[in-house]
Amino acid sequence: MIRTRICLYILLLTPLAVYWQAIFHDYGMRDDYSHLREAREEPGKLVKFTASHGRPLYGALLETTFGVVDDVNQLPWLRLTTVALLTVLGLALWRQLYQSGWTEIEAAAIGLGVILLPAAQITAGWAIGWPLALALLLAVAGFSAIETELERGGLKRFVALLGGCMIYALAGLVYQSDALFAIVPITAVLLVRTGREPMSDVKWLSYHLGALVVGLAVGYFLVQGLFSNGVFQESARMRIEPEPLTKLVWFFAHPLPNALALFALRDDFGTGAVFFWSAAVLVSAIIIGGFRLTANKAEPFWKRKWVWCLLLMPVVAHGVSLVAAERSTGYRVLFPLSGLVLVLAVYGLRALTTARGLKPLAHYLTLVVLAAGAALLAHRQTLLLIAEPQGHEWDLVKNAVLRGNFAKPVKVFFVMPTIEQRSTERIYADEFGSLSSDSDGVPREMFKAALHERFGDKLPKGGSYTFAAGRELPADQTFDLVIDLRKLKQRMAP
Repeated sequence: MIRTRICLYILLLTPLAVYWQAIFHDYGMRDDYSHLREAREEPGKLVKFTASHGRPLYGALLETTFGVVDDVNQLPWLRLTTVALLTVLGLALWRQLYQSGWTEIEAAAIGLGVILLPAAQITAGWAIGWPLALALLLAVAGFSAIETELERGGLKRFVALLGGCMIYALAGLVYQSDALFAIVPITAVLLVRTGREPMSDVKWLSYHLGALVVGLAVGYFLVQGLFSNGVFQESARMRIEPEPLTKLVWFFAHPLPNALALFALRDDFGTGAVFFWSAAVLVSAIIIGGFRLTANKAEPFWKRKWVWCLLLMPVVAHGVSLVAAERSTGYRVLFPLSGLVLVLAVYGLRALTTARGLKPLAHYLTLVVLAAGAALLAHRQTLLLIAEPQGHEWDLVKNAVLRGNFAKPVKVFFVMPTIEQRSTERIYADEFGSLSSDSDGVPREMFKAALHERFGDKLPKGGSYTFAAGRELPADQTFDLVIDLRKLKQRMAP
């Protein structure tokens, strides 16, 4: 059908159009520089580091790919891989939701919206993000494997549940938070179940959530076994949250509003706060409106569905971060929660337009307009708050190294910037608009990456260097090469 082809082409081409400029911009981001060197010079270090955080497969995947790319100018191929995986994720969601009872356009809107979320933007803009996209895809695959055979019963159900658990375990060993992305298709399908299926909603949901929890538990105990046997050293970040009540307060103050705002970004200094909070309030109103309209139906199971969707699912979607002692407010851990909000918002829009007697065309046009706006925001935010500012930092370091004479001993000093000296007005956490070169250890890794890009594995004969870094250039010393990242402020757009 023509409609199917249009949805397919939009889902295939929009991610490339949105992220193309950011993908092929010349830059690295924070960990990219160290991972390039470690994969080349210290095999196994990446695996040990990520395994200490319970993600051994993440490190193995990173080390494999960073061992293939050699310089910063080859990182675009990893970012392109990320966008390709996100595109497959959007296509998989589209087909799964369409087959489960959503209209084709609504399913495509959700699939596309997921690819455009801020969590997707930071994943696409960071070369280390492609395994995270793979974990998301595994989460959807785990759900599909179970859903296909769940209502058939018998041995087929058992095999499907076993396979789904193993897929979830693999996703968790890559990145625990993204394994919970299965909550997105679980919630989406739950909302369109009619109540006439052979299996009740309670039993259906119990199977899906049970398989997800068991899969993550398998991965967790496997990693704990590796820690106990001394294969890997456990990180302090694996600690369980000791104050669950204050953690819930934190959840309602930071992750939940960030997810409710969908495509609008939060800012550490309040820039764009009106837009951010307006978006969060509007999305909340749409979801609550949809809840009130559908929960008031004669069938009581609708009210139960919405109670589960509004109270249970958000907690489960952010469950790993809630259980862990660390309190990360980054968008990269918000994929499941933001995806859940997106599903509830699209369903709320459907309920509101139906209740007001509007034709489906009006609903679909609204989705098209919102998707176009989300695509424009995703393009601008990825380019202007990730690629270009990170590119400014890399450009200053690379050009300084290109000007240096390394045929003799060189004393190098790297002047680290402060947040006030960044090249963007907006900044959020260590992601959008953030600096890489203000982090301990990163200046040295950036310098080494620039040296490797210029000279390869060896400096010219007779060449050597000493490296130091700090916030201010020492007045009592002289240096042959000064790399001053305080100049970033000069590149801030007027």
